[in-house]
Amino acid sequence: MKFSYTRLKEIAGFTDTPDQLAAFLTMRVFEVEHVEKRGSDWMLDIKILPNRMADASGHVGMAREIAALKNVKLKTKNEKLTEDSRRQATDAIKIKITDPKDCARYSARVMEGIRVGPSPAWMRERLETCGLQSINNVVDAANYVMLETGQPLHVFDMQKLKSKNEKVKSIVVRRARKGEKMAALDEKTYELNPDTLVIADERDPVAIAGIKGGRDSGVSADTTRIVLEGATFDSAVIRRASQTLNLRTDASLRFEHGLDANETPAALDMLAGLIQKIAGGVVFSGMADRYPRTSPQRAILLRPRYTELLIGAKIPASFYRAAFARLGWAAKSKGKDFIVKPPTVRRDIEIEEDVIEEIGRLFDYQNINPRMPEVALRESEKNTELFWEEVVRNTLIGEGFFETELYEFSSAEEHALFGIDPRVAVALENPPNPQMAYMVPVLALRYIISAGQNMRQHDTVKIFGIQKEFRRAEGGGIEETKKLVIVSAAKDARAEHFYALKGVLDGLWERVGIGSSASNGDVVYTEDTSCAFAHPYRAAVVMHNGEKIGALRELHPAIAEKLKVRGQIIFAAIPFAQVTQKASDKAEYRLLGKYPAITRDIAVVVSEDIRTDDILNVIKNAGGTLLADTTPFDYFQDDALATEEKKGLAFHLIFQSPDCTLTDAEVGAVIKKITATLEAQDWEVKK
Repeated sequence: MKFSYTRLKEIAGFTDTPDQLAAFLTMRVFEVEHVEKRGSDWMLDIKILPNRMADASGHVGMAREIAALKNVKLKTKNEKLTEDSRRQATDAIKIKITDPKDCARYSARVMEGIRVGPSPAWMRERLETCGLQSINNVVDAANYVMLETGQPLHVFDMQKLKSKNEKVKSIVVRRARKGEKMAALDEKTYELNPDTLVIADERDPVAIAGIKGGRDSGVSADTTRIVLEGATFDSAVIRRASQTLNLRTDASLRFEHGLDANETPAALDMLAGLIQKIAGGVVFSGMADRYPRTSPQRAILLRPRYTELLIGAKIPASFYRAAFARLGWAAKSKGKDFIVKPPTVRRDIEIEEDVIEEIGRLFDYQNINPRMPEVALRESEKNTELFWEEVVRNTLIGEGFFETELYEFSSAEEHALFGIDPRVAVALENPPNPQMAYMVPVLALRYIISAGQNMRQHDTVKIFGIQKEFRRAEGGGIEETKKLVIVSAAKDARAEHFYALKGVLDGLWERVGIGSSASNGDVVYTEDTSCAFAHPYRAAVVMHNGEKIGALRELHPAIAEKLKVRGQIIFAAIPFAQVTQKASDKAEYRLLGKYPAITRDIAVVVSEDIRTDDILNVIKNAGGTLLADTTPFDYFQDDALATEEKKGLAFHLIFQSPDCTLTDAEVGAVIKKITATLEAQDWEVKK
């Protein structure tokens, strides 16, 4: 985005040369991609981050950023605006927004008696420095204000807006109607669709919202009465229309990244004052304004202690208020902390860490001494589901099966063939083809069909996969279930194939520790008649401790025939959650203690961000071999602790020795050591 060096210097009051300013901005905030001499000025092409487009895409916003970083006073000057109190803008223009989701705010001012002509030399030079062509003083003023504020504005010739009542014009923000066309200011005619947002009069579109004005409502040499428009449109709608029409402009670039609706009135006032200065005319009093979707100001808690922890440096208390003043943010104290209210134009500031980043930038990262992070390393927690997935994969691959990943889609024809209730199927809104019209409700059918197709080239097929199936829930939602499906197919149909896959399952249960010991319970296979596409006599439900954990079945011969399968298909389907919940990778044995245990309780007050596991680890490490077990049993936080952002946790400590009965003195010594270790962490131990 192009900026004028001279204008930035006028507002921010710095002394840097163009190259020095470019280097400063690149190091501190935005990368400057190019610096070029243009006439008596210099152009800086600055790469604005998408989340900073709302506040930094104009000269005032960029100068504000420079002034904050350099700690200099911003020099802004508003154009003088004289209104005619006898004429009200709301009497001359009416605004209607059909959907507030598309347009958060639309504001308009009215002027008459203007004289359209060439722009003054200083304005033409400023526009050309920033890559814009001069058109006339009114249009140039709108472009100039956009460069100043970052707010795209537009000017309509009021006489060209079609209306039943010529004294009161209407502007409607709506979606385009199918088949509508509009001749734009670039002399091209665009065919619009209902995804395109337009500004319309009572009959036709007069502008493509946020992108391009219409030719038939544009300012010309004989224009005397105008409507000044400022708005905030939905960024996604503008981006989609821009891509569809293959039309990108300086305005659309800004709207695509989101703008602040609260900035619109000030930008319109600036434009009205500037036009009055260079083109004359009368400004109607007030503005027509529709603001159905307001942008509230955020209030964010900033904790200096947390700030210093993240930044890694000690920051003086006085620096915080100075930083807020430099940024132009409102802030008030809350104990040792601050409640910060950034202006709504700073759309990138949403959470405490965003505020901390701003503090760090103003403090200057060069002032922070680099040091190695001080992190208490601990073993990463095992992802149980991924662990058992890998165990299952390795086990089945070792049995000669190949892992396969298939599309999780199905068709109505397949549902009918397999006897699946169509009411449970989840349909796609825009399926790529009829064979992929639904999310697959029974994952096994996908693997059975794949195995049948592969049997045309192979005598045996052994595949498995771990994927999801999708079913319509009774309450109307969608249930996703991860399933393990194993398929074994062979051209020579024999009864032992069924028992061969059962043997594979038995080996799998043993490998994952299900039914592998007397205490764990046995895995049993019982008769199954619940599956519509299973063989009537070769189907079993797999049970463990009275709970169904899967099924082993042979495909029904009638369905195999319809699929043109030559041979026999045996398949197993297992909800993977059953594996994860019941599996065990170790068997633990420990002798019961011969000597009595002693129980003590301890309470600790810590910061709210301290995890219970961290406290447990400290207690266990300090407790040594005599500490047999530690269990948290209470959480407490009264108003005083809440104010200090602290919490209390209480733990049962069980002491036991394998060699003797412990005395109170021996336990007391360990308690003393645990207490000292906890207090060394700056935690308070309640006594």
